[in-house]
Amino acid sequence: MRALRFARGLGKFAAVAVLAAAATACVATESPVAPRGVPVSSPPPAPQIEAQRPPPPSAGSVWITGYWHWTGMQYAWIPGHWEAGQPGRAWAAPQYTASEGAYFYEPGAWKPAATANALH
Repeated sequence: MRALRFARGLGKFAAVAVLAAAATACVATESPVAPRGVPVSSPPPAPQIEAQRPPPPSAGSVWITGYWHWTGMQYAWIPGHWEAGQPGRAWAAPQYTASEGAYFYEPGAWKPAATANALH
């Protein structure tokens, strides 16, 4: 009799364990990675064709290629230009991405050289 009660108790424990496992299996375990950047209304226009770049103003200058910048209301063209280089850092151009029908803009920035190079 004692063995029968033990077996029944074990059966209830097993049933509870199975239900608990099933309940946790229904929970999403991984969410998609959220897009980086600022939500924008559309992708940018095609890049503008620029005239030849002028010579660098000084040694260590870095050419920043022209790009479309989101102003908060619309895109504005930022012409190509020279900037003083930053030791250990590299220019990471703006990124424009689309995700599930929405568009995102991440501004260009000076980033640690390893990070900036990995983005391109």
